[in-house]
Amino acid sequence: MARDLGALPYISDPSCKWSVRETNYDGAPLFIRCNITAEEWIGHAQLPIKLGFAVPLQLSNEHGLPNLNENETLNTVEDLIIRYLTTQTRGIHALVLTTGKMKEFVFYIPRNVDIQAIHENIRQSVLEHNVQCMAVEEPNWESFQLFSF
Repeated sequence: MARDLGALPYISDPSCKWSVRETNYDGAPLFIRCNITAEEWIGHAQLPIKLGFAVPLQLSNEHGLPNLNENETLNTVEDLIIRYLTTQTRGIHALVLTTGKMKEFVFYIPRNVDIQAIHENIRQSVLEHNVQCMAVEEPNWESFQLFSF
């Protein structure tokens, strides 16, 4: 029996358990922050849309990752995205992918959400970075399963 979305933790719920690992992707470091709590919701029929916000880096360090100051700024961007999504829809923050070129925040959300308006509001609030947005139908959460551990 499918779980009721009312039982879904809030997008930024502190009870969610996260883990981090490092791997390589195309010969460069890739850091994956994975919401382990999201595993309970994989493939939920009411969360078929993968919503990603990618933020290209302006400065990376010698290890090919965001430098300390930019990473702090990106943490603020992440908080803003989460706060805005929480006011607009139910969903779950599933992944954060960090490379030397970008940081991407991945969510699974219901259909019929005004993604264009969400993206525009976030872009208007984040002036120091170009926040890109992508939404695709991904009912089986293939991306989450690829990067989860």
